[in-house]
Amino acid sequence: MKIQRANLETCGTETDFVVVIDVLRAFTTAAVAFANGASEIILVSTVDELFNLSKTYPGSLLIGEVNGIPIEGVDYGNSPSALINVDLSGRRLIQRTTAGTQGVLRSSNARYLLAASLCCLDATVYYINQVQPSSLTLVESGVFEGGWGDEDRACADMIEAHLLKKEVRCGEILDRVAKSKSGEKYFDWEDRIFPREDLVIASTIDCYDFVMKVTIESGIHFLRPVK
Repeated sequence: MKIQRANLETCGTETDFVVVIDVLRAFTTAAVAFANGASEIILVSTVDELFNLSKTYPGSLLIGEVNGIPIEGVDYGNSPSALINVDLSGRRLIQRTTAGTQGVLRSSNARYLLAASLCCLDATVYYINQVQPSSLTLVESGVFEGGWGDEDRACADMIEAHLLKKEVRCGEILDRVAKSKSGEKYFDWEDRIFPREDLVIASTIDCYDFVMKVTIESGIHFLRPVK
């Protein structure tokens, strides 16, 4: 299996197996939603799409942010701690984020497409091993100029190490997440936009036993849990 890396600028050409990683916070938030019973999440690129699709799919909960700041008019910002105690049984969500959802929509040419975070890492590795693709691309969606995105690189490093059966030091991975430029935002328990609890949840490795698989139906990207 050939394993390679990509970011938002380079992921669009990949056609085999793609895993889009967003630890802080899109796909940690998505994992919490599925663990609490959500049936599916529609992933979108723009704020306009978020609100337009809410008319097509009435009753959907809206989750969204722009550069980390919650979008006015949504039900929840992109915060896993905001959902951790919410019963979402059978609910559909629509999610727009600055990194993770963009990575999925830009990777639409992939034959297999997953979203991932540390929360469901082992399940993701198991699924990849079951498929045994000839090529695997790990999209580090939070990587931007200025040193951003090491939390997603750390997750990608851990996935790759598991696939290659190499030793992984979880403490080092979590230290990188906490010390990443994004991670440094989450050190105030009272901060309602970047609460420390989000970092704690995002740093919980393998707490869920499902993968998050993307299916494209009539041009719409549906994310669903698969055990």
